[in-house]
Amino acid sequence: MSIKDDVTKMVIKGLEDGVAPWIRGWSDDGTKNSLCLAPRNGFSQRPYTGINWLILGMFNPYTSNEWFTANNAIKMTGKKKPIPYEEFKNSTRIIFYDMIPDGVDKHGEERFRPFRRIYSVWNREQIPDLPQIERTSQFDPKSTIDEMLVNLDLKGGVHIGGDRACYVPSNDAVCLPNDDAFESPDEATSTKAHEGCHATGADHRLKRGLNKAGPANVGAYAYEELIAELGSAMVCASLGIPLDKLRHTDYIGVWLKRLKDDTSYIFRAAADASKAMQYLMKEVA
Repeated sequence: MSIKDDVTKMVIKGLEDGVAPWIRGWSDDGTKNSLCLAPRNGFSQRPYTGINWLILGMFNPYTSNEWFTANNAIKMTGKKKPIPYEEFKNSTRIIFYDMIPDGVDKHGEERFRPFRRIYSVWNREQIPDLPQIERTSQFDPKSTIDEMLVNLDLKGGVHIGGDRACYVPSNDAVCLPNDDAFESPDEATSTKAHEGCHATGADHRLKRGLNKAGPANVGAYAYEELIAELGSAMVCASLGIPLDKLRHTDYIGVWLKRLKDDTSYIFRAAADASKAMQYLMKEVA
């Protein structure tokens, strides 16, 4: 089975079981931890994005968010075989995308073509001799998410008050209830991230064709909601905020149909969500 089939199958199962795979909260065990939930390469500390964020952040049983290639593990431990045999067999597959040279076009300009390669990685918990590195979050979630919305430079601004949270493309404006109207500060932050991700799709930002994603076009509207769902989950993970609720359950049926018809659907949505997250966080990350 291909990696697209594997990932799509897991997303479908989660949605059919009533649990969106990108929703991952914490259980209250009495301890405190500011560990960033976003998966990252433990050697370079570079965060994973797109579909790799979903694969490594949501579809694994580990508590650590650090992942390593075999070469990473060798360099960090100084051992030729740092991964125990039983763990070595249980690697996780991710996808590396790049553009590589492909000759020149008729105008003499260099051409490029997409290149994809499958890599195997292992979680920190699978590699016993890795050095421990203490890391702390650099974010203040509330001030940071508000700063992200300000940095979008919305033409219509941010309107506070009322009982609706939405992005209005025609006005390039975000509407939000007062902070104390939310069930919790984390709920307020995740809602702001969701609407902020919608706002990144404007024609003068990431150009996702929001004018076509109205309620009359259910397919396009559902796809845009999936981008915002994934994007806000990515933002919250980067801020170390638990996300334990799916915001738009009414689109699950549409998502399931698209997923079953097209194994590339979740990959495209994750890529667009990653771009939305990076655009939203670019001034504060």
